[in-house]
Amino acid sequence: MSKVKYRVREFTPKANQAGSHSFFAEVVVNNELDNNELAKRIAARTGFKSYECQAIVAAICEIIQEEVLESNRISLATEDGTKMLSVYPKVNGSVSDLDIERETTAAHAEDVSVPVRTKAVESDLTPDRLKFVLGATVGVKFSKQFAMHKQAQKVRIVSTDTVIANDDDPTQQGNQGGNGGNPDDGILG
Repeated sequence: MSKVKYRVREFTPKANQAGSHSFFAEVVVNNELDNNELAKRIAARTGFKSYECQAIVAAICEIIQEEVLESNRISLATEDGTKMLSVYPKVNGSVSDLDIERETTAAHAEDVSVPVRTKAVESDLTPDRLKFVLGATVGVKFSKQFAMHKQAQKVRIVSTDTVIANDDDPTQQGNQGGNGGNPDDGILG
């Protein structure tokens, strides 16, 4: 069973901030697997040469970039078809009646021939009001499998280089999400 390290953080809202005083769990990431390390691990498992695997990883990254730019979703899955990760384009943008009234009132103040409008219409949602971003999701089954095969380990951050495990912490129990939920009840921590 793998140990996933977490630390406890405290939240104290500011005077005008919503919410109440609380504590929450935050995962402590051990390491980041970059393209070179991923290629080395692929080479070790497959027998391909490291430089071949680096070319494959680079090609996968290029394909993902190309496909999201064409508004396509890319899903990575295990051999049995379990979806692990999806990357896809998203768009955020809106225009309200209040936006249009504010903008046309300002324009009218500069040029009285511009009418003041109080109602937004579909054509007001122009490309300059849109913000494109990428989205990513983790497959539900993959996430549940992860939750079932890990053990929580509470740690304390001493400095950017020092993490101390709390070996006497009674919260170090297997099969518990960060919220204490059972992975089978659909609530994952």
